[in-house]
Amino acid sequence: MNKHVLVTGARGLLGAEVIARLTAMGYPVVAFLRSEGPVVRNDGTPLAATTYDGHTPSAGTFACVRGDVAEPHLGLDPHTYEALRATTGTIVHCAALTSFGRKPEVYDAINFRGTERIVEFAQPRDEAPIPLLYVSTAYVCGERPGVFSEDDLDLGQRLGNPYEQSKYRAEQSVRAAMRSGLPAAVLRPSIIVGDSASGVIRKFDTLYTVVRLTAAGLVRTMPGDYGATLNIVPIDWVADCVVEALVKFPLVRGRTLHLTSGAPTTLREINDVCAEFPSFHVPRYVPRHVFDAAAMKPLERRYYDEVVKLYESYLTRQVRFARDATAAILPALPRATGKTLLRRIFRYGIAAGYFVPRTA
Repeated sequence: MNKHVLVTGARGLLGAEVIARLTAMGYPVVAFLRSEGPVVRNDGTPLAATTYDGHTPSAGTFACVRGDVAEPHLGLDPHTYEALRATTGTIVHCAALTSFGRKPEVYDAINFRGTERIVEFAQPRDEAPIPLLYVSTAYVCGERPGVFSEDDLDLGQRLGNPYEQSKYRAEQSVRAAMRSGLPAAVLRPSIIVGDSASGVIRKFDTLYTVVRLTAAGLVRTMPGDYGATLNIVPIDWVADCVVEALVKFPLVRGRTLHLTSGAPTTLREINDVCAEFPSFHVPRYVPRHVFDAAAMKPLERRYYDEVVKLYESYLTRQVRFARDATAAILPALPRATGKTLLRRIFRYGIAAGYFVPRTA
């Protein structure tokens, strides 16, 4: 039987880019969607699709099926569930809640329980298991400083938020299934930002939300360490790596790979780039133990409490992600990193009207 690649999270930034690449290479794909609407690439281009009818789509095309990884049987009726399982040759599990600020149980339902249900789907009782690529996050490292290797997971680290906790538990589930015979691999991207050449991003989130506030001068002082590091990687490179991992699945099976930049970016370097843009206010970082939120003006305090506080632990972390196994299998590095990548994503953010001029 001709089988397809099942991509979950198909309407997300990464899922859509993976689908575009796979179909361009001639793979038949089924896109798993939680909500109605087109699958749109990072640059805003909608992708033509059909509706999944229980059969594998034609080579180089994709069909959509609507379900919910947070629901039993993926939110599908029994017939569709079994038909989808019978026609799936490989799973790329991208579906996840990545925005911060939601209740812990929401992350648990989608990121952890949803992954458990995909693992269950990948293991039919009377048939061979379905190969799985699980997209985790490099930040399962939590707040542990130093080098975090591809094989590391449970090192007693403190996890910084419910998102990290849910992805950590999901990775534990995938690893347990791997030990029981599921052919799978774990891919850990770091902080995904815009395109390496143009800086284009379809959805402003995570790092962008903090920069938007600081660039406008709405939050001027934050607890942080100028030597703290953020590992940012462009969306196009991450999608390329996911597809290459699928093509090289016999080599990646049983492994965890870090889709991370070889050189993380410090907060001081981020501030250096902010200073290159006349419209940007450059934030000031003070040690956490002397930071006093009560000294903020009311509006600044509100933005700090509602947004910045969600990302605060990233402003003091100093972690480096080892890439030994990854480099041997996926040797290509991002085409732009560090300050070069920051300049491109900031320019795009300004052109798109997301980063507004600073206040007096």
